[in-house]
Amino acid sequence: MYYGLLGILAVAYLVPVTWVVSTSLRTEANLLRPDQWIPNPITLEHYTSGLYEALPNLGRYTYNTLRISILSTVGMLLSCSLAGYALARWRFPLRNLWFFGLLATMMVPGHVTLIPTYVLFRKLGWLNTPNPLIIPAFFGSPFATFFFRQFFLSFPRELEDAATLDGAGALRTFVGIVVPVSKPAFVALGVLHFTGSWNGFFLPIIYLTRKDQWVLTQAIRSMLGRYDSPWGEIMAGVVLMTLPIIVLYMLVQRYFVQGITFTGIRG
Repeated sequence: MYYGLLGILAVAYLVPVTWVVSTSLRTEANLLRPDQWIPNPITLEHYTSGLYEALPNLGRYTYNTLRISILSTVGMLLSCSLAGYALARWRFPLRNLWFFGLLATMMVPGHVTLIPTYVLFRKLGWLNTPNPLIIPAFFGSPFATFFFRQFFLSFPRELEDAATLDGAGALRTFVGIVVPVSKPAFVALGVLHFTGSWNGFFLPIIYLTRKDQWVLTQAIRSMLGRYDSPWGEIMAGVVLMTLPIIVLYMLVQRYFVQGITFTGIRG
């Protein structure tokens, strides 16, 4: 029963992906044929001259997307791992209250705080810069902090106690002992955040209105026309944008699964 349900879900996910890849490999004459799942003949024109004619600044858009995704992922991992470790290990006044306050912020939709956040970034002069998409990550994320806290709660204290007996301070213990052993948690959250940032569209379209600051999702969206659209080039762009995420997941799949599996549910 479970395998049957998983098979149905797999088909539901794979059908649109198959259609996107198929459309990107069709000729212009067969582009919108609903009966041609296997392109005949196959052409790479949409991936070469067609895509670069539709998006002449493709390299710039790719650089913008990579810069935002990498820097925001680094900032999130740095800030949230430290906060999660403090909540899991340190004893300080009102620790549980701080933790429940953190959980409460997860219940607030981002759209609720969009207008005051936009006004704040406008007064800081950050509009049409990548700062609104990078700098907030260095101040933590509720979900990532919660994830790290749960992971560190399942982390054995013996290794930290041994480091303390050897004279290591809290920061040295964290960097030298905790971080290397916690690689699965860092990889899992890093992949999740990088994927969300790489595929992000809503926030970039709010804060990045200048073409030279666009990310890939905005660039691909800009190819849609009012009366006609280059569907072959659009699908080729979607496929190319998906490939880095697939490659990344294949490279870190083992650590990703371990990070999700080993995260405890202790309170």
